[in-house]
Amino acid sequence: MFRIFAGVVSLSLMLVTGCGGGDQPQTDDTAGDAISEEVADEVIEEVVEEAVLYPEGKLDPSAVTPDVAVDAWALNEAYFAWMGKEVTLVAYPYIWYGDDTVVEDELRLVADPESTDELATACFDELQNRTLMRGEIISVRGIVEEGWSGPELTGAIFIDPPESFERVETSPWVYDVEPIPVDQFSEMFNVWMGKEVTVESYYHSTTTSTTDYGTTIRIDLADPQDTYTKYAACEMLEPLSAVSESLIVADRVGVQIRGTIADPFFDKVRLEGCVLVNR
Repeated sequence: MFRIFAGVVSLSLMLVTGCGGGDQPQTDDTAGDAISEEVADEVIEEVVEEAVLYPEGKLDPSAVTPDVAVDAWALNEAYFAWMGKEVTLVAYPYIWYGDDTVVEDELRLVADPESTDELATACFDELQNRTLMRGEIISVRGIVEEGWSGPELTGAIFIDPPESFERVETSPWVYDVEPIPVDQFSEMFNVWMGKEVTVESYYHSTTTSTTDYGTTIRIDLADPQDTYTKYAACEMLEPLSAVSESLIVADRVGVQIRGTIADPFFDKVRLEGCVLVNR
């Protein structure tokens, strides 16, 4: 009986020791705090990396395919998204001949000192009389407008340039005046050009015009909530059949037209080579 009791006592002591009895090992709280801070930093970095460039309801050009119809109003908004925004560009001055140029009221911008590919134009309100050297990195800020040869920055001013060209993760919906390399901005500004899309919206009207170059049949699309404003101008490959023409007039909502985006028609997105999809 004594042996059994002694054994129970010994076992109890072992259990107490194993569950925290006796001297405890020392812990380094500072090391734990450092690890917690590292984890927090990683979480913050992940949140930054997952910033939403295209909020809900805004079209992401990389996600738009001809197989899924997009609203004509949304396409119009996305196509002209950069217009009227204040933008900062990093570039080299376009110099046709020699090693320098004197800027007066206009400056064409390139992405390489030896390039002749003018990607944007800065338009100044006042004469600058500023000499720029070939290969000099410059930065200009202004309001985006559509020019004859590409985007223009109106009311442009010179600002301090960065040391190098650094691409930025941005979109017209989240842009906040950070410097953008001129070639990157050109890509974003022209991203919709030449893209095949299917637009779906409210049938507004059909216009037929004949010139020395031939006959053009254009279908304009509005929006069910704004039937008077035209958002897309679709130049058809061929005249509609009598059946299709009567169908789009009888049921104007949800008309789908597929085509390739070209230069805008006034303030509307223009599609070429269009075909009627669902009438």
